[in-house]
Amino acid sequence: MSTFTIVPIRCGDIVNHARSCFLYRKDCGGAHLNAPCIAWLLRSDAHTVIVDAGPGSRARAPQCYTESDAGHDDLLQYGLARAGVEPDAIELVILTHLHHDHVGGARLFRNARFHVQEAELKEAVWPVPFQRPIYGTNQRGKTPPWIDVLDRMMVAHGDENVLPGIRVLKLPGHTAGSQGVLVDTDDGPYLIAGDLIPLYENWPAHGGEPVPNGNHTDLRAYDDSFRRIAALRAKVLPAHDPRVFECASYPPGQDPAVNP
Repeated sequence: MSTFTIVPIRCGDIVNHARSCFLYRKDCGGAHLNAPCIAWLLRSDAHTVIVDAGPGSRARAPQCYTESDAGHDDLLQYGLARAGVEPDAIELVILTHLHHDHVGGARLFRNARFHVQEAELKEAVWPVPFQRPIYGTNQRGKTPPWIDVLDRMMVAHGDENVLPGIRVLKLPGHTAGSQGVLVDTDDGPYLIAGDLIPLYENWPAHGGEPVPNGNHTDLRAYDDSFRRIAALRAKVLPAHDPRVFECASYPPGQDPAVNP
């Protein structure tokens, strides 16, 4: 069985984001955070894969770059360089969904194929009005970032084995076609959950009720997706939690040469 090491790469931040926006119907007392946008580098002996691509370069997403990022015009490219990976070496990019903070950096991967759920691609073409800005759709003078790679997209119609050791699971709720990525590691399966689980508080590790993201499209679908995740018995990696970077890689300690 192929096993992977998972390396989180910070691609920018959703700056000063209200914590309560990630935690549906929870009062967070006005707390805010700089929520990192994360790309996930998956490495095995045979394959190098990316899950999600962040918001893109400073030119594309200046709002996601802070004063501490001075000198970096593309945080995704910088993070890959620190990990010793050339963007042209990436064979596959799996997109959990097509919101701009997850697909803005896709054009960096010139040789990759892109994997997305069919339901997500259909939704991104003409979403409901309140979702159009985050997809970049129907915004005068703007082109959605997923258009850059439309000619290289592979669409799934539900769960699918993508590579040995990597399986995608259709997990709607945050969006109509959200998918999670189940990754085999030496420490068992990890689930990269996308924005279905933005913070660790959304999926309590020691029991308790899971909490939907405040940005969602279907709470019944969300509940079904939570039930599916519970049955996996996998370790869950959230999409926007700064505490992800307390470990340079997952399973922890597998790749000490890589810094967040």
